[in-house]
Formats: sequence, structure tokens, C-alpha cells
Amino acid sequence: MRTSKLTWLAAALALGMAGPLLAHEDHDAIGAGPGKTEASQPAENGDHAAMNGNMMGGADAAMGRDVAADDMAMGHGHDEAAAKNKTLGQRLVSWLGRLHTVVIHFPIALIIGAFAVELFGLWRRKPFYRDTARVMLVVGALGAIIAASLGWFAGGFYLTDRNSVLMTHRWLGTSLALLSILLVYLAFRARREVKQPRTAYWGLLGAMTIAIAVQGWLGGSFMHGGLDHLAF
Repeated sequence: MRTSKLTWLAAALALGMAGPLLAHEDHDAIGAGPGKTEASQPAENGDHAAMNGNMMGGADAAMGRDVAADDMAMGHGHDEAAAKNKTLGQRLVSWLGRLHTVVIHFPIALIIGAFAVELFGLWRRKPFYRDTARVMLVVGALGAIIAASLGWFAGGFYLTDRNSVLMTHRWLGTSLALLSILLVYLAFRARREVKQPRTAYWGLLGAMTIAIAVQGWLGGSFMHGGLDHLAF
């Protein structure tokens, strides 16, 4: 009974902190959540900003200053100031969000690898490869659930995003995490019912392999600007 009360108290505290914790500048910077995009701002504001930037850039060049170095120094100073202004809860949310890029590689590698192991087992006609693939799927599903959860911390707890790539990445990743649970269930059901065809299992595993590849590309596009970083 006491444990149950503590659980409800922790849940109430988490809900109470959710509002102030999740509304911070990191999510705005990546286009998370609904809102106006930069393109929707009046054109004259952009013209004035460009004119001012050109005038300041010319003055800096005339004075022999390294504009790029100054900008980097100013940006670093702003980042440090923003970090100092965050509460402990906001810093924790930001830290959990940064772990998303650390964890996400495991489900990508393990689930796609399980598909490859299953194909190799079919080619070699040795069923024991299924056991290897099953273990990989269990670990991959756990990784997918953790990665998707951390992704919500990284992108904020919003149902829609003004950044279309982020929104697609958010919901595709969430769907894959949930489907990974179904995939593990189908893998263990196939173990119990050896004589039954594994059509549903193969169909879901193949579809998820393709979807995970697309999801990984979306994440790379969001972080590195699409295919521009692959330019030769």
C-alpha cells in the first residue's frame, strides 16, 4: 500500500513539473511543437536584418576583425548563459534528450541484423539461427523503446511539430518501438508453434527493416541537413 502511494506521488510530481520543464529554448530551436516558422515572418524584417548584417560585416572587415571567430565566441557565450539559466529539471530533460543519439544505434543494428541472420538461416537451412535472431530482437526491442522514450525528451512532448522532418521522425520512431514489441511476440510464438507458417513474422520483420532504414535516414537528415553532408 505504501509503495502504491509513493508511486502516485511521484507521478503527480512528474505531471506538475512537465509544463515548465518541457517548454525551453532547445525545442524551439529545432522546430519542435506547433508554431510559426521563420519563413512566415514579414519579409521586411528579413530585409532589415540582412541590411544590418551587411553593414556590420563591412565594418568588421574594415577593422580587420575575424567575424567568424567572433560569432563562434558569442554563440558559445550564449550557450553557457542559457545553460546557467536552466533549472535542475530542465537540465535533466536536456541531458536525457541528448542520450537519444547514443542509444538509437543499438535497435537499428540489432533489428536489421536479426533480419540478416534470419535470411542466412534460410539459406543455410539451419533453424538454430532463429534463436540468435530472437535474442537480437529482444535486445533491439528494448533499445527501441528506450530510444523512442529519450527521443520525446529530445524533441519535447508535442503531438505536432512545425518541422515536418522532426514530426515524421517522431511518430515513425514511436510506431517502430511499439511494433518491436509485437515482433518479439511473433518470434516467440513461432518458437512454440514450429509447424505453423511464419508469414506474419516475416512480413513485419521485413517491413520494420525498411522502416528502420528510413527512420535512420530521417534522423541523419534532421541532424546533418539531408544529403548535403554527403556531397563529394
